[in-house]
Amino acid sequence: MAQLKVAIMSNAGGTGKTTLAINIANELDLAGHPVCLLGLDPNASLAMFLGLINPSEREQTFSAVLDDEFDGVWPLFNCWTEKGSKIQACLSGESLGDAIERLSNTDRRTEKLQDRLEDYPLPHDFLIFDCPGTVDLLHKVALTACDYVLIPVQPDAKGVYAVATLLNWFFQQVKRLRLRPAPKILGVVPNRVQTTVQHQDVLGLRKDRNIGEMPTLPDLLNSRGIYCFKPIREYADISKAIMDGMPLKAYRPGHKANTLFQEIAHTLIKRLEEAN
Repeated sequence: MAQLKVAIMSNAGGTGKTTLAINIANELDLAGHPVCLLGLDPNASLAMFLGLINPSEREQTFSAVLDDEFDGVWPLFNCWTEKGSKIQACLSGESLGDAIERLSNTDRRTEKLQDRLEDYPLPHDFLIFDCPGTVDLLHKVALTACDYVLIPVQPDAKGVYAVATLLNWFFQQVKRLRLRPAPKILGVVPNRVQTTVQHQDVLGLRKDRNIGEMPTLPDLLNSRGIYCFKPIREYADISKAIMDGMPLKAYRPGHKANTLFQEIAHTLIKRLEEAN
């Protein structure tokens, strides 16, 4: 059976990477697919957003996976078991910064996670990598190990520039690292969207927009053949759910944003079925 590894990447802070990862994981779990979230972000927000206590021992974090002495026992935590969830998570912690520094001086540093997953495979249908908010070595580690990249973005001028920069970085690294097969971009998710003129303009939704103005986000993506998912608005309920350590569907089952997370999950399920 195939397994899909998805890296959620951004080179700008505040795009809602972890929130997106958790809600997609929940939709995949509800569809009957085992999921593991891997925290590659040193800010360690994944544990808090999952309602877990961040582990203090490095042996209980993703840092241990990067150690040369790793023995194949993945430090996994069960999430929302009281709700019947089968989601597991490998959490980041304060020690991840030191682990990255040591990793930069080792052989096959960009292939470290790929090697671990080949030598000590996880049994889940989906692995979701929650990457840092700035492009660094862990982005290369995730890129080398993943099958797909999903890019959340806030639709403002800074966000469009960040996406363009990240896309250039992606294609350069795929070529430079000689990745075979090369990971694919699943799509870009306009996230934390507000009703401001700037957000509407960037998304190409302003009706009085003049021809010749700065290209919109859909223009940028269409020119590269990259899919743009439906925008996810910045709802207070999404933030409240995450701060309470739960996915939106558990907090507000009938919320309209659930269908947007579900669309992304269904896209991944379709890719998994194609791989099988």
